This record gives sequence, C-alpha cells and structure tokens, in this order.
Amino acid sequence: MSTRKTGTTETAPWWQRAVFYQIYPRSFQDTNGDGIGDLPGIINRLDYLNDGKDNTNSLGVTALWISPFYPSPMTDFGYDISNYTDVDTMFGSLDDFKRLLSEAHARGIRVIIDLVLNHTSDQHPWFIESRSSKDNPKRDWYLWHPGRPPRFQWLLGKKRRPRKPNNWLAIFELKGAWWWDKKTREYYLGTFTRSQPEVNWRNMDVREAMYDVMRFWLDLGVDGFRLDVVNWFVKDDQFRSNPWTTNLNPDLFQNHIYDRNRPETHDICRGMRQITEKYNGDERILVGEIFTRITGLAAEFHGYNNDELHMAFNFDFLYQPWSARAFFQSIERWYGAIPDGAWPNFTLSNHDQPRHYGRFKEKGFTEARARVAAAMVLTLRGTPFLYYGEEIGMDNLPIHHADLQDPFGKRTWPIRRFGRDPERTPMQWDSTPFAGFTEHGRRPWLPIPRDSVTRNVAVQLDDPDSLLNFYRTLITLRSRRAELQLGDIRFLIPGTRNVLAYRRDLLTEDGNQTVAVFLNFASRTVLDFQRDILSAERATFGAENWKVLLGTHRAAGSEVGLPTLQACEVLILEPAR
Repeated sequence: MSTRKTGTTETAPWWQRAVFYQIYPRSFQDTNGDGIGDLPGIINRLDYLNDGKDNTNSLGVTALWISPFYPSPMTDFGYDISNYTDVDTMFGSLDDFKRLLSEAHARGIRVIIDLVLNHTSDQHPWFIESRSSKDNPKRDWYLWHPGRPPRFQWLLGKKRRPRKPNNWLAIFELKGAWWWDKKTREYYLGTFTRSQPEVNWRNMDVREAMYDVMRFWLDLGVDGFRLDVVNWFVKDDQFRSNPWTTNLNPDLFQNHIYDRNRPETHDICRGMRQITEKYNGDERILVGEIFTRITGLAAEFHGYNNDELHMAFNFDFLYQPWSARAFFQSIERWYGAIPDGAWPNFTLSNHDQPRHYGRFKEKGFTEARARVAAAMVLTLRGTPFLYYGEEIGMDNLPIHHADLQDPFGKRTWPIRRFGRDPERTPMQWDSTPFAGFTEHGRRPWLPIPRDSVTRNVAVQLDDPDSLLNFYRTLITLRSRRAELQLGDIRFLIPGTRNVLAYRRDLLTEDGNQTVAVFLNFASRTVLDFQRDILSAERATFGAENWKVLLGTHRAAGSEVGLPTLQACEVLILEPAR
C-alpha cells in the first residue's frame, strides 16, 4: 500500500519530524528528597534527553510530553486539577517550569504539556462555587441533575433520595458516575472518580474559561498540549442511559454512545485549533487522547478538513499480540482511517498501560523483541511517542498491596492487570540504592525494581551493544534520513512468516531517497525471506543492491548477502550506490 505524502523537509512542521518522549514527573528525577520527581529533576536530566550537540551520549529525542504538574489533591495523581495556571509545590514552581521550557528550547527540544479539561478536582474554586447553591452563577459550569423519582415512593410513603439519573459509570470507582451532594440535594457527574466532577462544555462561559487556560500556557511558550480524554468532553443533553454490552475492558459492559463521542465535541476541537493557529500557525499543536479502541472513531478527531487535532493518539499498538501480521493490520487500519493530509503516530507504552517490554516477554528473546519493536515505531511513517525508561527496557513491577498508590489499583486489587503503578515506577538512572532517582535517603513514592542494579542508564551507556545505545542509534538514523521522517511507505512483506518489511521513499532535489526495513518477529531463523516480498514490489526491490544502514546481526556498511533473517533480527538497508 502507499500512503499520502505531506511535504518536504523544508515545509513539514516540526512535529511530523519529531521523536516525542513522555515524562511522568513523579517518576523521573527527585531533587528535593521527598521521594517524588519534580520539574528541577527534569531540568537536570535534559542533557541526557538531548544536549543539542552531535556525537554525544544523549538519547536524541526532540520533543517532550510532560504529564500533569498542576496544583492538585492528587487523588488521581494530577489528573484532578485544582488550579490550571500554576505548578503544584510538590513539583516545584511556575518559575521552575519557565526555566524548564527555556532550557529545553535552548537544546532544540519542544515541550507539550498534559491538559485535563474534561473534569476538574472537587477542590477547584469553580466547583466549590458550583456546589455552594443551586443559584450560584457557576452552578451550570458542571453537570448537575436532580435525579429520577425513587422506586415505590407511593408505597413506602416516606421521602427517599432520588435515584441516579442514568446508568453511566465511573471507571475508577466501578460504580455509578453520579454523586449525591447533600447540601444542594442534587447529583453531580464524575465519570472517573467522585473527586473529579465533569465540567459542562455546553456552557459557553466554561468553554471560554478553558480556552483561556490554553492561552495562558501558550503565552508562556509551550509548544502544544496533550489533551486528556477529548472524546468525553460533551455528554448527551437528555442524559440517556447507555445500552449494555458484553465488553468488559475498557467499556465496563456499556456502549458509550451518550456519555462519550458526542458530535458536538468536534466543534470544541475546532475552537481549540483556531486558538493554537494564532500562535505561529502549525507550530503549536494539539495531540488528543481519544479513549476508544475503535480506530475510525479516534481518527475522526483530526477533522475531515484537518481542522481539529494535529494528531489523535493511536493506541492500537498497546493491544496487539507479538505478531508481525497483527502489527501490519494495525498499521493498515490507522493509515486507512485518518483523513487525507492527516499525520499518523505510533506508541508502544504509556502511563496508563503495561509497558511493552513486559507485554512482549519470551524467555531468551525479550530484549531482542524490544529492539524489533523500537525499530518498528521509529521507522514507520508517523510520529513516534516513547515512554520514559523504555529505552533501557524498564519492565512492569508487581506492586505489593501495602505499596499501592494508584486509586484504581487499590479498588481492583488483587486483579493486578487493572492497576497502573507497575508501569509508573521511578526511572532507573544508575546502580545506587534508589537507582539515582533520589539521593537523599527517603524512599521513592513507588518501589524501585531489583533489576535496577544492572538495568539502568549508566550501565547501558557504557555498553555499546545495550538497548539504550540501540535506541540512540535508531533515533540518530531517523534524524539524519529525511525519508524515515517524511517519506512515503510501501509494504514489502505484510507479516508473512512473521516478518514485517517496508520501504520508505522520499523524492528530493537529489533524487529518490530510499530506506528498506526488515523486522523478523519470529524467534527462529527465516530462510530466503526475499521470496515473501509482495510480487508487485519484488522486481523493484530486486533491481537494487542493498547495504546495511543498521542491523542487530550485521555490520553497518556491509552488503546484504544470504537472504536469511536471524531470530528477531532488525535489518535496515539503503541502496548500495
């Protein structure tokens, strides 16, 4: 297949060429000894991420996505915001953030920040006002409902609390999403937890207040936003109950047609896009989390005229088995779903899902699989998003009940697959007792994995064959080859015999620039892999002589010899001219 082209290296916006790196601030670097990561810690580690120089030990990423650092009661670790325009003292100060932004930009690193606009904390001044009385001017800033008449009221003859308005669910509470307010005797909506009331996006004052929040951070110089649960912003104005289904995860047995994915949300996204475009056009971006596994639904949030999100997060890789065919089909779905001119993206892990290093384990081949996965996400057509620690192979740490921090993990214990603590453990920097995350003796907020003594940044930087150095080499290669950033993609082997292969082509003033990528997902040797190349591509591929740009089993610069792929081999080629 062939996908749409989007421009040259001169005209393409920065975010199409970028390699993003997600930082969960609590877990990256602690500088004040409280066991919790902070903004000064991120500043101290910027040179590791990218020092702005060539030929160094930097990872080479060019953009950061920083998870929430706003003032918050921390019932959902910052996704319950009580002040949108400041920094929680746990993480530092607004001046610290300004310095972080300045230091990152000086190194050529762009910064987007998490923005949670579907709900606030119940400690936010807006909600405190809203719940103070039914006639408060901010009452309509949140979703309130008097409830339905209680059952058998006529029979029991005494005043009972009204029933909840409908069957909508709070996903982190595992119960109904409507919460009774004793003072005003109405329900408010909180579809995550009771402490995260939903704002009323149909109220134009709310909409403008949220747009002002965006303007505040854009004026400070942020390069854009990662928008939390965009498709939850608007609810059905009749508050109808969702139909029931048999799907447990992630839908909790409901078809969410009334509490999510409402068509009015697209108008909000267009309004947000209009705001960002007033700040240097496409230089400030919107990346949206669309909480759904329906590929086409997520892709719609680019807007049919590409006037909504710059990128809708593609989470499909997070749910794929270790199979070349499965990944090929996932890639094809996303490329086919996004509108003409929209730009794809790929990610393997994040703060809400188990790390892929643990998902793709196989005895004797886990690290090799991690290299195949890294090569895939960093050479496909689309912007890659990395999650802190994946470059050293950080795993999911089983957390004992006494150490649990995640409210969802506590409620679903002992079903560990639902808790999010395992993928949020502190970054492993070195072999010291707390892995270099904190140096002041206080225990980190989550336990440090035992393998941090041998699996850490310091150890891997000194090992030329480490996973970290493989990531560094891949990112460097991507940064130097325009076809890996912006080129067209044509699939050569669509998962046959567990091999995924494709070529990237970009027409430049110097002619057609080409790179071919072969990824063996199999834990065995694949003989004569060239016979699996699609017939439509075989003649073109066979007409070229190829040499190795990067490989896990072959030296760079060598010409391709025997048409054999070793177990979990990565082979990236260029024409031998």
